Amino acid sequence: MKIKKLVYLLIAPFIVLLCMAAGNERSAYTPQDIEIKKTWNSFLKAIDKKERRSFKDLSKSKIRCYPCLENTPEEQAYISQLHETDTLWYDTIYEDLIYVPVDTFITQDFDLFFNPGFVTLLKERETTFYKQDLEGVSYWEILVTTTEPTFFHEGGQHHFRFEKCADGWKLNEIGTIP
Repeated sequence: MKIKKLVYLLIAPFIVLLCMAAGNERSAYTPQDIEIKKTWNSFLKAIDKKERRSFKDLSKSKIRCYPCLENTPEEQAYISQLHETDTLWYDTIYEDLIYVPVDTFITQDFDLFFNPGFVTLLKERETTFYKQDLEGVSYWEILVTTTEPTFFHEGGQHHFRFEKCADGWKLNEIGTIP
């Protein structure tokens, strides 16, 4: 009987703390937080329903997207060739090629990137929202764990960065970690 009471006494404070922490998070949303969550839900709907016009409306004119440079064997071969033949390959990639016009993304990368399995992961996996301000510009980084960690692998995340614009939050970057 004493062991039961001891267990209850040890567990009860943790339960209270968890409830308090969960309650604080719910009440901490600002209108801006709600706005980015609505934008994220609209983004998920657009990619799930293959609504390319909605996707374009939710995006900036160019999307910074390194994974888009290596979606196909031909693209992979081109990037490899750059490494071998262009002494400024790093600058070429990170100052030019990585910025994909949204129309090009929609025609060449949308279906490759947002396949049904990947979209399901984005909708079902835990999502982390991280706000940052850089040089007077507000961003929300949205992280989704798309590869769970295992004993032999650290796991992986996809990140989607939205920039605050005059007409709302706009997608301006897609990437992976690591």
